[in-house]
Amino acid sequence: MNLDKISLNRRSVLKAAAVLGATSTLGLTACSTKPELATKPKLTGAIDKEGNLVQPWTNWSGNQSCAPNERLIPKNSDELAGMIKNSQQKIRLVGAGHSFSPLVPTNESQMSLAYFSGISNIDKTNKQFTVASNTFLAAVGEQLWQNGLSLENMPDINTQTFGGAIATSTHGTGFKYGSMSDTVKEITLVNGLGEQISCSQDNNTDLFNAARTNIGTLGAVTSMKIQAQDKYYLKETSWMMDLQEGLDQAESLRDSHRHFEFYALPHADYILAIALDKVDESELLSETVNSGDAYETFKTMSKVIDTLPFLRSFIINMAASTVGKEQRIGRNYQIFGNVRDIRFNEMEYSIPAEHGVACLREILATIKKQNIDVIFPMEFRYVKADNIWLSPFYQRDSCAISCHNFHDKDYQKYFAAIEPIFWKYDGRPHWGKIHTLTAKEQSARYPMFNEFLKVRQVMDPKNIFTNEHINSVLGLS
Repeated sequence: MNLDKISLNRRSVLKAAAVLGATSTLGLTACSTKPELATKPKLTGAIDKEGNLVQPWTNWSGNQSCAPNERLIPKNSDELAGMIKNSQQKIRLVGAGHSFSPLVPTNESQMSLAYFSGISNIDKTNKQFTVASNTFLAAVGEQLWQNGLSLENMPDINTQTFGGAIATSTHGTGFKYGSMSDTVKEITLVNGLGEQISCSQDNNTDLFNAARTNIGTLGAVTSMKIQAQDKYYLKETSWMMDLQEGLDQAESLRDSHRHFEFYALPHADYILAIALDKVDESELLSETVNSGDAYETFKTMSKVIDTLPFLRSFIINMAASTVGKEQRIGRNYQIFGNVRDIRFNEMEYSIPAEHGVACLREILATIKKQNIDVIFPMEFRYVKADNIWLSPFYQRDSCAISCHNFHDKDYQKYFAAIEPIFWKYDGRPHWGKIHTLTAKEQSARYPMFNEFLKVRQVMDPKNIFTNEHINSVLGLS
């Protein structure tokens, strides 16, 4: 194999890493699966009370699945209220299926709000709009743009619904910007008694502080009023940095850009830095940067590693060192979103911002010391503090560190090795991602945990919106 032919660029790094992980023999061959994955029982559909087959459900990555005995799809708020009021069993809401934790699985009723979609009531004066809960993040950019507005921030995966994103405090990056939940000005939901209730900072304030990160336990959120801002263009600049240099400069880069994040490469000496800044329309590039053929690049790398697995770090470092500086400019919603067509499972913890770099250093050192079989980049982002009761960013500026592994590889050993490091730095797990904490540990991390439970009890006194996982993380009987 000719090592001189191995080269990368910025846009290829994530997808190319996925190709390498899927095809190399660093612990797994191309099509193999771990025994526990291969022997997972196959779910079969149930027959509902009308005699219809209810298909099993699985999430995006395939690590969560269930066989509900009923699927509810209300067409309007009245029908939704009736279904909840008359339900004789538990209900779990399902959106895009992008949660990796067991928030959705149930063998009772699964409810989709598929008919609750779209934007309404665009208020150009106050720069606000109302969005139905099952609207995908990717669906609002163009319509808002035509009305002179944009979301103030977005996560890089835009195939989630607003309802799911708000329920779990989904976020992007930017030290001056909070999570998606922090942009909510009003929420309307149908509670566990079938009652429709609206809340805001000035109306039903406690419910509002609980509902903006609700993990689907207060009822079915039907719509939200979102704070937007004037439309704007973004320039994305990405470049590879020496690992130590990048970690040393992380906070200064965070403070000098509208949005800043980086990807740390396990078993390597580099990070991929990404900065986004507002620009005038006059700066738009005339052509798109060519990202090259990532598959072919990492196909070559994987063949080399198959032959010389002990050179893993050397090969990845060599490829990373070829990455040049790149830029993209466009409408903000076009720049924020990235296609994620390689499936993975994810753990994410948010820790006090001042401890972010130290925490990541320890994680990277642990991966090397234990020779953990992972090459998937780790995402490092900053998020502004908020006052939302179950938000991981409650009353503290935070650093969110996301660790991934491929969907067909066993993530348990990897995550088990690094999760205690997050605990050491007072980490709070993302509600929609993999973690092992129960109510005892969660209550110690959230000062308003018991207040949330009080609101939840009023909203859902019959415990309709629960499952085994919800019972565990909230301490419900």
